Amino acid sequence: MSFRFRQFTIEDEQSTLRVGTDSMLLGSWANPGNAKRILDIGTGCGVLALMMAQKSDAEIEAIDIDQASQMEALLNFSNSPWSARLKAIHESVQAFAERATAGFDFIITNPPYFSNSLKSQSLRMNRARHDDSLSFTELAGISSRLLTTDGILSLILPTILAERLQLTCKAHGLFLSRSLKVSAHPATSPKRTLMEFTKNKINHPATSDLTIRDSAGKFMSEYLALTGCFHNF
Repeated sequence: MSFRFRQFTIEDEQSTLRVGTDSMLLGSWANPGNAKRILDIGTGCGVLALMMAQKSDAEIEAIDIDQASQMEALLNFSNSPWSARLKAIHESVQAFAERATAGFDFIITNPPYFSNSLKSQSLRMNRARHDDSLSFTELAGISSRLLTTDGILSLILPTILAERLQLTCKAHGLFLSRSLKVSAHPATSPKRTLMEFTKNKINHPATSDLTIRDSAGKFMSEYLALTGCFHNF
C-alpha cells in the first residue's frame, strides 16, 4: 500500500513493520538536531529513516534482519529526495554493532517488545514483534556502545513496558532525558510512551502528555501540530 507524506511516498506491502500511528508519532516527536550520523534499528519499510532524513542533513543507515523489508526500504529510499544520504542494510543489529567502527549521534527505533507471548506462524513477523531477536538488554547495550558521547536514543514502547526499559537503559549508562505519554482518546489511559535517552544523567527529565483524538473522534490540535510536517490532512 502507498502512503503519501508531504515530501515522500512509502510502499510497505512487503515489510514486517509498516506505516502506522506508532511510526508517525515517533518520527514526528524525535529530534535529531544537528546529528551527522543516524542509525535506524529495525527499519521495516524505512519510514522512520525517511522522516529523519526530512528533519536533518545526516547520513542515515537503516538496518533490518528481514531481507524483504530491507529491499522495500531501499526502494523507498531511492524514490525519495534524500537517496544519497540513506542506506538500507540487511543485517541483524548484533552483527552490525560488531563491525561498526564509528559512533552515531542519533539512534531511532520502534523495537520488538512482545516477550513470552503467543507467536504467529510467520518467522518474519515473530522477529519483528518479539524480543527473541533483540531484547531490551541487547538494545540498551548496543545503543550505549554505538552512541557518541552526546548521542541520543529515541524510541516508542507500550506504556506498561516503559519503566522496565528505563531501568535497563540506566544499567547500561543511558538516562531518560524526555518522554511523551500518548492516549488515543481523552477517557483512555496512555497506551504508548515515547522516550529519549542520553549518556548524560538528567535529574529532571522533561515529561508531557498527548491525546490523539477528541471524544468525537477528530484529531486533537496538539496531534496535528506534532505531525503536521509529515501528514497530508
